[in-house]
Amino acid sequence: MNQDLIFQQIGQLSQIARNKGRSESEAASDAYNFVRGLLFRANELFKKYPTSNKDLLFHQMSTQGLTLFHTNDNQEEILDLVSKSVSSYADMSRSLAEEFSK
Repeated sequence: MNQDLIFQQIGQLSQIARNKGRSESEAASDAYNFVRGLLFRANELFKKYPTSNKDLLFHQMSTQGLTLFHTNDNQEEILDLVSKSVSSYADMSRSLAEEFSK
């Protein structure tokens, strides 16, 4: 996985957590745990969609997760939502790629 992308996501999520009133150490811990969850879920999706780019799956999940993280503190709920959403998009993209590669 792209360490720079992981670094960026930890930084953004830490800032959001600090904006929500968390201390620096709490914010860093929240961000680390959330990014770890995103990476785990991205790896699971990559197993289902091995022709996809793992970094792109993680980036898409992170992008969606960031917006939800602003208003929702339930990380598992967010991870479930973004996993389902990105899986659906991956299905759509695979279908379109197959249709237009002929």
